[in-house]
Amino acid sequence: MHLITPYISNIKNSFAVLLILIFSIYIHSTPTIDGKLSDNEWLQAKKVLLDLEVDPGRNLPAKLKTYAYLYNDNENLYVAFEAFGNPKNIRATTRVRDTAWNEDYVLVVLDPFRDDRYAIAIGTNAMGSQLDLKQSPGSDDEDRSWNIFFYSAAKINLNGYVVELKIPFSELQYPNKDEQNWVIGFTRKSFEPGLETIFADFKNDPSDQCFFCASDKEFNLGKIKKIKRNNIYPYLTLKQNASRQDDEFSSDSPDNEIGISGLIDLNQSSSIEYAINPDFSQIEADESQIQINDTFAISFPEKRTFFLEGSDMLKNEIDFVYTRSINDPNNAFKYINQGEKNTTYALYASDENSPYLAGGTYNSFLKNIGKSKVLLVKNDLNLGNQSSIGLLVTNRDYDVGGHGRVIGIDGIFNVKTDYIIEFDLSKSDSEEPISDIFDTTQIFKNYTYALDGESFSGYAKQLKIRRVTNGSQTGFRYKEIDPEFRADLGLITRTGFKDLNYWQSLTFRNETGFRKIYFRASNQNRYDHTNKKIRDRLEMQLFFETDINIKGNFEVKRDFSEKFKVYQFGKQESNEFWLNLSPSERFSFSINGEIGDRIGYNLDNPVIGDFSSLGFTLRYKPTDQLRFDLNYDDAELKSKENNNIFFKGSIVRLATKYSFSNALSFRVNIEKNEFNDNYFLESLFQWKPDPYTIFYAGGSQYFDENNDNFKIMLSQIYIKYQYFFRY
Repeated sequence: MHLITPYISNIKNSFAVLLILIFSIYIHSTPTIDGKLSDNEWLQAKKVLLDLEVDPGRNLPAKLKTYAYLYNDNENLYVAFEAFGNPKNIRATTRVRDTAWNEDYVLVVLDPFRDDRYAIAIGTNAMGSQLDLKQSPGSDDEDRSWNIFFYSAAKINLNGYVVELKIPFSELQYPNKDEQNWVIGFTRKSFEPGLETIFADFKNDPSDQCFFCASDKEFNLGKIKKIKRNNIYPYLTLKQNASRQDDEFSSDSPDNEIGISGLIDLNQSSSIEYAINPDFSQIEADESQIQINDTFAISFPEKRTFFLEGSDMLKNEIDFVYTRSINDPNNAFKYINQGEKNTTYALYASDENSPYLAGGTYNSFLKNIGKSKVLLVKNDLNLGNQSSIGLLVTNRDYDVGGHGRVIGIDGIFNVKTDYIIEFDLSKSDSEEPISDIFDTTQIFKNYTYALDGESFSGYAKQLKIRRVTNGSQTGFRYKEIDPEFRADLGLITRTGFKDLNYWQSLTFRNETGFRKIYFRASNQNRYDHTNKKIRDRLEMQLFFETDINIKGNFEVKRDFSEKFKVYQFGKQESNEFWLNLSPSERFSFSINGEIGDRIGYNLDNPVIGDFSSLGFTLRYKPTDQLRFDLNYDDAELKSKENNNIFFKGSIVRLATKYSFSNALSFRVNIEKNEFNDNYFLESLFQWKPDPYTIFYAGGSQYFDENNDNFKIMLSQIYIKYQYFFRY
């Protein structure tokens, strides 16, 4: 027995060492997301230096040191950033998701398909407020409404700040292959060098149509465990409306709604989303816009979660698709597939309150026409090198009769290294319903705007060619929309015209003083469908950025002639400016204005008047949690002959927001609109721990001002709770 004991003891010791080794490997392979780069935690990670400044300088040595760390297991991608700098110069506050874009942040950029069809960026600001976006070639702006679920933590330290991310692969679409090779990049925004500066580990070339798509380093992630999502989002809303009629203010009975939406992964590259009796109302009201002199319907951004995924495929300068035209669906279904070379988007919805839009050369008509059935299909063939060609089909059938259909193709091509060609060609087929919603006798070609059951078809075309080199861009665009063209799922307010535009721009960059100076000159010619010129415009623009966080823009516009309906006008001149000052994270101020000539389009007898406008935005953050935004805009048009005022007014909006944490916030918005003689009050308590779980409680009220007396005209209080389940 004594002879066996030493062997047993050795076995126990060996087993203990093995357990310690296994445990140590496990600890090293799964970093703790706590905002601290613990010793040995990221030893197995790939380390990347963000060595370039890509804006405002182009591919210069980075002024600040930033390291990124990348590691993955078969379920998650782990990313860490070590951002060096003076912590006193870091701009970061406690904010809810996707609102910290004007602060110090870091992002990891992912292109799972390695073909530039799109890029996604995920990260946080220096205090852990989550950020994510999606960008596609040809899109100047990122889609910051795109959301996924991920884990994050951030901490500011004596050397700068640290951010750690854990991104589940199940949240992403990627090639249906055993071995995963992705293009991955890293970026950082900082204000320490004296102005807003972007650092990256990849170059930003002039011909890049998508900044984040320019990431170029490939990483092997090995084999990823295939986990299919089955997300369910049940919701409950409670609300009560009240209104004033005949000077009596009365409340409606409380109303409640129950519904469900969800997402089902078919495989790693395709999914189905559904919504049954969804609550697609917007909790926060759109900001008011001055439109007293507008003759066309205006657009607002899409904020409803169901319509956000895949929306990058639908963006187009002609606006063939405007998902907010699907106003109040009682059910909706969406399919998205990311194939080897193709991306497919399909949407069906049954809408209860459908808008009907009829565009024209000088004005548009927009009314609600009731129920409709909506079908939309878009397919893009990716050609690589930030190039693609797509097919679009839309259909809307109205319950009262009639339909609107569009079929079209579009494409974007990178030719050689500095030429970019874009085109659109679509045909619409319309059968009007019979309705009295448009009370007008106006006509277009041989048809009436009144909805009397007429049938017609038209074309929309666009060709844009650009040559982009380092510091220079030359461009040409031809755009034509027939009077008979209608996109019942889009927002095409102007029809019956042809645009012929030319432009030349120059960009100068320096390492001190004026870091970037941008100059642009353009000539814009517009014709009606009979080839008669209706506008001849010359524009000059000067934009600059300095190393003391001041930006500015000046524009000069000269219209040599303009036709509006039966009126012919001569020369008009106007000058515009915009200045932005952001000396610290606590304070920023911007001011804009315009002075010059302007046609009073909505006057009984349109004439050229003297126009002026002024606006400013003041942002103040006294603490990391509290923020005040004050916005002011005014406009005035008066007669050149006798100074009689055609219109004059202003819109003032004060937004106050307090963030208890990155998930919990409270805000109050107060707005005064002199054009409508009313006041608007909105308050909202919001809890949003992830993109899919939400709790809202708030209310909104409209007040009219008559003879210095305030009367509440409309009121609504509401509560909404939506919870996120995953099976």
